[in-house]
Amino acid sequence: MAEEMPKRPSNLSIYGEACLRALAKAGLGNKISLGGMLGLLHYLDYCPTHDVEAWWSAAATEEERRQVMKTVQEVFRSYGEVEIRTWGDVVSIELRSETERTFSFQIARRSAQLASSTKAPWVGVLLDSFQDLVASKMEALVERGAPRDFRDIYELCQAGMVTPQECWSLWRQRQQLAGSDVDAVRARLAVETHLSRIAKHRPLAQIETPEQR
Repeated sequence: MAEEMPKRPSNLSIYGEACLRALAKAGLGNKISLGGMLGLLHYLDYCPTHDVEAWWSAAATEEERRQVMKTVQEVFRSYGEVEIRTWGDVVSIELRSETERTFSFQIARRSAQLASSTKAPWVGVLLDSFQDLVASKMEALVERGAPRDFRDIYELCQAGMVTPQECWSLWRQRQQLAGSDVDAVRARLAVETHLSRIAKHRPLAQIETPEQR
């Protein structure tokens, strides 16, 4: 596994940067840890992202979580209307225009963590380890199987940062820590099913350029 030193993503949203700097200034940067696409872009900066996905730090109290949400809402109100949605263990604070969502800041409760988070190199907010980012992306690949999940794992492997075998190993470690199913046969069948669904929705023959294929 060829882990790079994390760097500030080049296409960071103005809304995301404003929120993260506000959290750091308020001393709340250690109450969350950046994950998802934004987290991955700190290690492989290959595309823009429009939202922030993060995990609650295990030590964050309920009051500290309320302060984090309040801080993000205050930043968003300087740009427009704010809406809060929750589902499962996720809270999504959303900046909206009159007709659509402009930006979201999502924070979830973490079920497993392979390595400690470290401070992001450009702002005083915690950042997930490369291992945790890959493991979480593999969990999304198996359970959700969205096109972007396949793209993200593909880009990491193409860049030589991780091998498919290492991806599956990290997935297994995360599943074990979370007390979840580690059946590799079921997981691979799920991935194949997702691929089949994607191919039916957008057949390769209809994609013109080799790069997009």
